[in-house]
Amino acid sequence: MDPLLKELLTVPGAPGYESAVRSLVGAHLPKGVAGHVDAMGNLVATIGEGEPRTMFVAHMDEIGFVVSDVREDGFLKLKPLGGIDPRSLVGRLLRIVTAKGQLLGAVAVRPPHLMRDAAAEMKEVPPVTEICVDIGAKSRAEAHDMGVAVLDFAVYEKDPRDLNGKLVCCRALDDRAGCWILLQALAELSRKPPKGTVHFAFSVQEEVGLRGAALLARKHHLDWAFAVDSCSTGDFPGLTPDQGPARLGEGACLRVLDNATIIPPELWKEVAAVAKDKGIRLQVVFSGGGTDAKPFQAEGPRVVSLAFPLRYTHSAVELVHPGDLAETVKLVVELARHFGK
Repeated sequence: MDPLLKELLTVPGAPGYESAVRSLVGAHLPKGVAGHVDAMGNLVATIGEGEPRTMFVAHMDEIGFVVSDVREDGFLKLKPLGGIDPRSLVGRLLRIVTAKGQLLGAVAVRPPHLMRDAAAEMKEVPPVTEICVDIGAKSRAEAHDMGVAVLDFAVYEKDPRDLNGKLVCCRALDDRAGCWILLQALAELSRKPPKGTVHFAFSVQEEVGLRGAALLARKHHLDWAFAVDSCSTGDFPGLTPDQGPARLGEGACLRVLDNATIIPPELWKEVAAVAKDKGIRLQVVFSGGGTDAKPFQAEGPRVVSLAFPLRYTHSAVELVHPGDLAETVKLVVELARHFGK
């Protein structure tokens, strides 16, 4: 596993709490490339000058939680940040980030031995706001002594793992893998900058409404904008191609349609032609959800959604194929050069 990708996946960063991720990204900008942080927390690194003006954007935040209450008995209550699937939460460990440091909490689960109607209760999935988190404290005072306070944030506890030596498994691949792609592309392009101005933006609060990208779209007067995010695959049992045509191991994705954005054919076909000319493996797909591409469309630039295929999106066991990430890096580099002509 690439060391930088592993490091990006290890750092927790829920929506609005991206500072540690931003610091890590900033530390890995190429020598001589400065990063600017705006008032909302977006980080933008720029190479080149003049026209055309292009931006590639990937978001730093991951789905997570905020502590909404520290109960008298020492258990914690949570509020979701982003599109949490409650099915993936019960019985898991969370990493809670406090002013005193990080600690672990176990999401409480009622054992079948103590259920009144096990057959019925096992089918129930409690909403996030009804679950409790056990941090090993016996009282509110003890929890406070441990450093936990209301508005601390939490994410799934899941270190990066290799599956069969082929796939990377972790939480937060959406969209830390996108951040890794931009850093790799920026490193290559900084050695021989394309014509025009190319911004590499690392946005905040994507998972709660594309908020950081909205500021970027208003602030920067662009000719082209490319969102680099994940695309949910349908390549596992129970799904069919009409639900999710993207596949792991088949290359980068051109996400031409989702719930937030439709890319005009003349734009995505030009991108597809560049990929074909450069021998880049590319899947032309549709998806659900939305990406940072949406707010840019309303501000005038030509917009394209790029993606890497991701299995089990918004879970603690998201999966990517490193080869797909490498193809997406190539695509970003070639598009920066092509549209800079």
